[in-house]
Amino acid sequence: MRRTLLALALFTTAAAAAETEVFTIKTLPGQMRYDVSDLAIPPGAQVKIVFENTDDMPHNIVFFQPGTDVVAVANKQMEKPEEALKRNWLPDDPRMWLHSGMVNPKEKEEIVFKAPEKPGIYPFVCTFPGHALAMQGKLRIVTAGPQLTGLKFALYLGDWDKLPDFSKLQPHREGAIADNLIQINFDDYKNQYALVYTGTLSAPKDGEYTFSLACDDGGRLFIDGKKLIEHDGIHPSAQIREGKVKLTAGEHAYRLEYFQAAGEAQVYAAWRGADFSMTPLSKWVHPKSKSGAVAKKEDKAVGMPIAVGKEPVVYRNFISGAGNRGIAVGYPGGFNIAWSAEQMNVALLWRGAFMDAARHWKDRGGGAQPPLGFDVLRPAPEPAPAFAVLPSPDSEWPKLAKNTRAEGCEWKGYTLDAKRFPTFLYEWNGVKVADRFEVAGGTLVRTLKLTGTIPAGAQFRAATGGKIVAAGAAFAIDGGKFGLDGINSENKFSVAVDGAKVAGRNLLVPARAEIKITYSWPQSHAHHGH
Repeated sequence: MRRTLLALALFTTAAAAAETEVFTIKTLPGQMRYDVSDLAIPPGAQVKIVFENTDDMPHNIVFFQPGTDVVAVANKQMEKPEEALKRNWLPDDPRMWLHSGMVNPKEKEEIVFKAPEKPGIYPFVCTFPGHALAMQGKLRIVTAGPQLTGLKFALYLGDWDKLPDFSKLQPHREGAIADNLIQINFDDYKNQYALVYTGTLSAPKDGEYTFSLACDDGGRLFIDGKKLIEHDGIHPSAQIREGKVKLTAGEHAYRLEYFQAAGEAQVYAAWRGADFSMTPLSKWVHPKSKSGAVAKKEDKAVGMPIAVGKEPVVYRNFISGAGNRGIAVGYPGGFNIAWSAEQMNVALLWRGAFMDAARHWKDRGGGAQPPLGFDVLRPAPEPAPAFAVLPSPDSEWPKLAKNTRAEGCEWKGYTLDAKRFPTFLYEWNGVKVADRFEVAGGTLVRTLKLTGTIPAGAQFRAATGGKIVAAGAAFAIDGGKFGLDGINSENKFSVAVDGAKVAGRNLLVPARAEIKITYSWPQSHAHHGH
């Protein structure tokens, strides 16, 4: 998501034979993503996908055979763009087996099909130029096993460092679990409690079955009263443990014991047999599980997007890629930045949607939140100050240790003008620096003003990358691909600044009283006419 919104759907083969199952997949406005990135259905099922484009640019959804490099297929079209345009950006590739047309903004299209009979992971992607790197997902063709029936819970309150003897305890509350999925949200107790789940599993035939358990903290699994898996004690993370047992065809007693001390609270349970894939029995799905079908998983890091209106929005919190003192600003027009009060420099630039506040408002509020939009850029790939005094332009640019402040810098906060545009203020070696961003058409313009005696040999680094090429009045920067919490970006952009010169991997400008830099994005993302 890495991190993205995850929705998984499950229905039985019998239900699929009776009627067409309908799934809706939407585009997320300004995020270059589908709202469903993982879909699981049985082999041969009759399916209808309603593809809704709620974004402000055109998108499609194209399905390929397992193992296809969908990014490479989509990008190959740019070798002959005139021909690709005539095909409405549908690849000329035999591995494509299902697709929508190019759906305009605020429109939708329905796709009706029979799912492949062969189990596997069938990738889907938007093949519009520049979208495939981030806008993709997986259609899993899986055969799911039976679910628990008659699932009940018993909740106990107490502070333990290992599983207690439940026979000596009185439950605080007991009851049935309507959806028969193991879960831990009872009475909103976050710490110091235990749960015992009991239910029935029906083995389709005689044979060996594999059970999985992962929990934070301790857990223990019994099948027909015999202990099969134990992972007791307090754990820093939930690791999957497995156990195998031979079962006869028919019903078997299932019992899972679990306790929560402090920190994260997670329980994952699943099973598989000779004729069905690993089938989750819990609402939470372990990220390293190989299961293909499960109920919807709640992602606590998404669901509260911050909208930007006619004025900029400032969001101060932990931001991925911007250190512990990140300040995100969403500007009208779909441009966003993350400014670092450690580096005294811009850390990230991106387009589209701004930020999702869910991680910092839901649950315990921990962790750093990544940008919500697309075309995420890093003008400097490593934490580094904007200014440095160099013996020569070819000298190595100074780096910063993680979560440390740039040497010789003093943070002075930021001010807001009448239109609520922020200006970031700091001092560098006695020089007062004011750093401000504005939107101008399809570009982002940054203006730095320096007041005071500028040290001799001082340089400003406008950008850095593995490849920097002069392109008219600007420079094309190729910083290479990078990943940020599940967001994959190519880090290609253009920079225009007077007096700039290429020095190795850096684009440098002699420090002066005013420096103006214009950042622009790839043409395919800057203008989306259709």
